Amino acid sequence: MMMLLFMLSLDKITYAAGYIPNIQFAPFYVAIEKGYYEDEGIELKMDYTIGPDVLKLVALGKIQLGSTDPDAFLNAVERGIPLVHVATLYQTYPVALITKDQVEKSADLKGKRIGISGAYGSSYLALRALLNQLNLKLSDIDLRTIGYTQVATMKKGLMDGVMGYENHEPVLLESEGMPVNTLQLNQQSLWPGVGIMTSETFFKENPLLVQRFLKATFRGVDDLLKNPEACFQLVVETYFPQVKQSDRMQIEKRVLMKTLPYFQSEYTVKKGLGQCDPDRWSNLHQLMVKEKMIPDSNAWKSRINREFMFATTPEE
Repeated sequence: MMMLLFMLSLDKITYAAGYIPNIQFAPFYVAIEKGYYEDEGIELKMDYTIGPDVLKLVALGKIQLGSTDPDAFLNAVERGIPLVHVATLYQTYPVALITKDQVEKSADLKGKRIGISGAYGSSYLALRALLNQLNLKLSDIDLRTIGYTQVATMKKGLMDGVMGYENHEPVLLESEGMPVNTLQLNQQSLWPGVGIMTSETFFKENPLLVQRFLKATFRGVDDLLKNPEACFQLVVETYFPQVKQSDRMQIEKRVLMKTLPYFQSEYTVKKGLGQCDPDRWSNLHQLMVKEKMIPDSNAWKSRINREFMFATTPEE
């Protein structure tokens, strides 16, 4: 009876991950399994809606919080969608140009067939920035829309390169015995990675609940960083039992290990987990203005709330 009353008293929150169940969501799974959300009086449900609908669902209050790509967030708030960015998960974006051959200069890429999920979003923006680093234009490459078939396309030799996540597709390709090279944004061009958003209304009406949710989530991040092996075993056992019984076990572990560095930076070492260097937001904003994706306005700054910081605890 007491347990029932306790469960009924929990605040129910749905979190939109923005993708299918994946080892990259391990911090949330760790926090669920270790009872960190319950410690904060929260019952968490994960939602796996994919695509731009996540922004709408969160803005309308159908879902309380969700993952957001930084460029999608800036684009949304500039269009008047009432969202607030409350924390940064990845310190920078893992998007990369993935090729079989090394790309060191413009001639290495000029005229090559490059596959992308579509001419939109972070991958498209990153490709344009990478081309700019090499003094190239979109017209200098043979750009193809391939959906989410990066691995299959590269295995079949249909593309010379694809845009993907440095912590995912290269691991899968290497597991197939393929040579892989990656090209990412230079340090001066870095922008924030995946973050956490909520609606303006939910944030204004439930500021402490948002803080409690973030505290529980980043306890999961902290645990994962300190003891990834134990956390991996916990997550696989509960959420991916099919992986445990297959040869994908080591592949998924490599994906997780490649993901961990994205949670940290020099900034988090000094300030704590949960936010990134403000300059990275400025870098992204300037690039999007330059590419005429958003107007040159400072309105977005009031939509990025930087109150939350998670101070890590010493390892036991």
